Amino acid sequence: MPANDEASTGYAFKGLVRRIMLFLALLVLARFVLEVIGTPAGVTRYLSSNAGLVLAAIYLAAIGPLKRGTLKFSQLILPALLLSVWTVGWVILATLVSGVFRLQRSHFAEREDYGNWGHLGSHILGHLVEIGVFFVIVLLLMAFVHLLWRWPVTVGPGVMLGALVIVRYWLEAAGVPWSHTAAWSSTVGILIAGFYLGGVGPRLGLAGGRKLLVPALVLGWTWRVWVFIATLVSALLPFTQYKTHFFDRSLGNVPLRLLRALGGTVVEGFIAGLIVWGIAAWIACATREATE
Repeated sequence: MPANDEASTGYAFKGLVRRIMLFLALLVLARFVLEVIGTPAGVTRYLSSNAGLVLAAIYLAAIGPLKRGTLKFSQLILPALLLSVWTVGWVILATLVSGVFRLQRSHFAEREDYGNWGHLGSHILGHLVEIGVFFVIVLLLMAFVHLLWRWPVTVGPGVMLGALVIVRYWLEAAGVPWSHTAAWSSTVGILIAGFYLGGVGPRLGLAGGRKLLVPALVLGWTWRVWVFIATLVSALLPFTQYKTHFFDRSLGNVPLRLLRALGGTVVEGFIAGLIVWGIAAWIACATREATE
């Protein structure tokens, strides 16, 4: 690649990272300001910096190669760390301001932080530890999306499925009734992905049912992997006290049930892939006949 082109793509990628960082900062600031002016918690809880960070990370992994050209896995490490530090840094700032000025409407500081520098320091230290946790989670999710670039046609629907799972998980964790969060169904999303694959695949050189098979299977397994990740988070992070439909710890026997969920991921992903393949082949055939 010529030096000018490489510099141009590098600048475009850095610009993308800066825009994502601005979004995350505004997300934290918006929640902080809305809480301080008295906006009900039922509204401000939707402005979650944790969910925003995860969604921003998979977006960066999906769009990054379009801006950067060839994007290696090693080039994801620094952005993952930068986004984690940046997001937690703004949360720490909001916590400090809330604790020092005793802003009781803000959820960032706890009541024990008011006038207690030791407790406030411990609270901030906990956020610093979160940087490492978020970095690992963000890097793993970005690596997963990066893997999808082996089959470019799967990147768009694959990230869409991930976003649906993440949004539904976070809404359920925030206490939204499951009857409402069901609108973010990834099951419906995987069926839509089949229509997308059948419509876009042939235009990317995937003409014929056999060429659509592998991307369809990839999408099927991608869907179930996203669901399994949500299941793992629900099962392994009991201290968050999140209750979602993905996994119920109260039923006990966590290791065995997770093992079954892993097996179900393989089998159900394969079955879903075949269904996606059938839809994609049908749409590809119908589209070709209409074009002709």
